[in-house]
Amino acid sequence: MKTHVRFLRQGLEVSEISDREWRVSDTRSAAEGAPPLVGFILQLDGMFEVTQIGRPGRRTYFRSFDAALGELHS
Repeated sequence: MKTHVRFLRQGLEVSEISDREWRVSDTRSAAEGAPPLVGFILQLDGMFEVTQIGRPGRRTYFRSFDAALGELHS
């Protein structure tokens, strides 16, 4: 059974869902009483698709994981 990785980067907690999917939370917002989940990142053919919570149907694409994560950092 594979162990999924969890790490902090750019002030966000990133939890690996699969080899190509990550769940991104902002633990600082949880301390303020806001929902911590901010979005998901999916790797597709060398690109990284970002889905932000609260923006249904909107997808943005980036060439690097860090750039995708930066989109969720705002």
